[in-house]
Amino acid sequence: MHYRTKVQPKNIESPFKPDEMFFSITDLKGIILTGNDVFYRTSKYSKEEMIGAPHNIIRHPDMPRIIFKLLWDYIKSGKPIVAYVKNMAKDGSYYWVLATVMPLKDENGKNKKYVSIRIKPTTEYLDLVNRLYKELLEAEKSGGMEASYELLMDSLKKLGFETYDEFMKVILSKELESKKDILKVEETHISETGKEFYQIIRSVFGEAKKLDQVYNSIYKKINAFEEFARILHEKSDRIFSLTDYIRLISLNSSVESFKLGSKGASFSVLSAEMRKNSEMGNKIIEEMRRLTEMIMENMDKIVILINISKLQIVMITKFLREVLKNVENHSSQEEMEEIEENIRDLLHLLLTDAREIMENSEKMQKHLRDIDEHMKKLKILIKRLEFLYLNGMVESAHHTETSFSIIFTEVNKLVESTREVLDSLHVPLFEVIEKNKEMGREFKDVDTLVNKMYKELESIKSLV
Repeated sequence: MHYRTKVQPKNIESPFKPDEMFFSITDLKGIILTGNDVFYRTSKYSKEEMIGAPHNIIRHPDMPRIIFKLLWDYIKSGKPIVAYVKNMAKDGSYYWVLATVMPLKDENGKNKKYVSIRIKPTTEYLDLVNRLYKELLEAEKSGGMEASYELLMDSLKKLGFETYDEFMKVILSKELESKKDILKVEETHISETGKEFYQIIRSVFGEAKKLDQVYNSIYKKINAFEEFARILHEKSDRIFSLTDYIRLISLNSSVESFKLGSKGASFSVLSAEMRKNSEMGNKIIEEMRRLTEMIMENMDKIVILINISKLQIVMITKFLREVLKNVENHSSQEEMEEIEENIRDLLHLLLTDAREIMENSEKMQKHLRDIDEHMKKLKILIKRLEFLYLNGMVESAHHTETSFSIIFTEVNKLVESTREVLDSLHVPLFEVIEKNKEMGREFKDVDTLVNKMYKELESIKSLV
């Protein structure tokens, strides 16, 4: 039986370097099944004390309960979550982590284990979260979990995040970016040994380094995706306002032509044509609105999953390096089986996320091409409006109607501003379509490399 004696928290930090990472794997109830050496060292519990213990053995009293409720809600529903967590070591010292917790699923897509990968937080968000958690604790004391959740969401909105999903996407991205020069795959300078287990792990490590290079290329695409998302969001608002402008202009034109009676017949025809264009524009723009929302949704999923995948591949390589450095201490059958299973679980997570990224990437590619087609249709509509403007100005000159001259001048302004927006989207759209295609090819390499690593791991079974 595992139990924890009362540990008094101390204001002393447990050593955990910014270039270190650790992971732990639990069952569905949160019972610890395994972890790596850094996990045990940082917690100051022995491996024997940790295996079979509930994960809350390292829970710090400074942590608000709402964060753990949020965590369990996410992973039970099959979604990953990223959260800042303050842990307490066996001697009462503390250590902050940015935890990325992911469900490990079986072949039927059901959760079978949970994997948590932790890095040391080094961005300004930690100070914000530290203050926020103190406020959440106070809210829980006075108003319970409901009050704490409400305060959490209100606080995130004040920081500019509409949802927790938005918050965790940004914090993971910022933390990884802050460590891009230190959180990377290191070369192994370990003397050769004839042990078959060592040779297998070394071979797997070699494939993992190739995998890391592929992910480095994929990771660099995040900036392009996020920049396109920003541009699309900014420009789409201007495009979406087009329908309202056309409708307003056609309405004003109809009113003015009605005032002129039979003299306004030609203007009436132009007004009818504008109404027709308004209806066409409305359909095009509503479809573009729908496509934009889907693209943003796909892109958000892709960005968070690429960041999580980058974390996973670095964790895999660091774990393999850890095993290689201590190969003499991992010679028993039980230890070799545990290492093999850990690597398999981490690779399974990586491959599952890679396939989900590809699924979203394929959907996004279709939506991007569809939005390109709708932009072409919108350009045709703009040309029609330009034609109406020219005819309208000619008719206005014949009838010396200044009101119509003003209306058609507005049409021209609309034509110019919309054309400008559409032109400014053309190059970024083309670039993101090409980068998305390139990413698709790279993920085929990921699939090939992971399956090659699986085959290498099969060799361990013959040793045990």
